[in-house]
Amino acid sequence: MMKQTPLNRIMSAVHIIFFSSLLCFGTICLSGTVLLMPALGASFLIGKDVLYKRLDINDSIIKNYFRYLADSIKLVKYFAINIIIALNIAGMIAAAKTSNFIYSVACLAIAAFLFTFIFYIVGYHAFVSNKINIVEVVASMFTKLYLLITVFIVMVLCVLFFSGTLLAVLFVSGTLLVFGLEIPIFIQMLHLKKILGRIDSSEKYAYLVY
Repeated sequence: MMKQTPLNRIMSAVHIIFFSSLLCFGTICLSGTVLLMPALGASFLIGKDVLYKRLDINDSIIKNYFRYLADSIKLVKYFAINIIIALNIAGMIAAAKTSNFIYSVACLAIAAFLFTFIFYIVGYHAFVSNKINIVEVVASMFTKLYLLITVFIVMVLCVLFFSGTLLAVLFVSGTLLVFGLEIPIFIQMLHLKKILGRIDSSEKYAYLVY
């Protein structure tokens, strides 16, 4: 393995962020958002490898991404959430054009919350179990309320200010945002595992919840 110098770490970070962003958001756009959750699941699993120092510049991001995409493909069964989000965004835009501020804000809040919910489902898949338990996903969201609020606010801003320019930025560095959101969700999943008595004694980050 290449000796880890500060320059190599920077190169590794740029390499991982650029290629995983291109693959993740390329998958989302080319699939018409059908593969939104599997693509995010693949990115979360790459982020998990980074957290546990199992990935560096010597690894093939493309190979790992598609392997993790296949592992996460079952998440496509929650595609109905995408449709509800799209309807709320359409309602938000229509309400804004007719100056119906209250309805527009309500649609924005619902869309942002559903995006938040998607991220927690993906986080559960990456850090807790491949078999999604929606009750446990919801419970994880409220283990640390301030972290949930942080993720929700980011989702509000992304929905509110989404544009072609933002999409272009996401294509080249979007997983930087995804990895940033993954950290608080990871902490909440650790809290959930602690509550459920599922934290392994060898868990590297167990100290975060004790």
